[in-house]
Amino acid sequence: VRLVKVEDCVLQVEGIDVLDGTPLLDIKPYIPEFDFEGGEGVRIGWLEGKVHLVREKRLSRRRM
Repeated sequence: VRLVKVEDCVLQVEGIDVLDGTPLLDIKPYIPEFDFEGGEGVRIGWLEGKVHLVREKRLSRRRM
């Protein structure tokens, strides 16, 4: 999936396997350490430099 444009609270995407007009309720960031590797030129935006926080949270949940 590729983000094309953000307009107010609407994300326009392409390359997604859904019917036109289907609402997206669960949008997650791409995290290279946990997701499929091989996407060249993929940017992780606001998560840049914070991937370690995701890893730490995931490890702490396993210890519960």
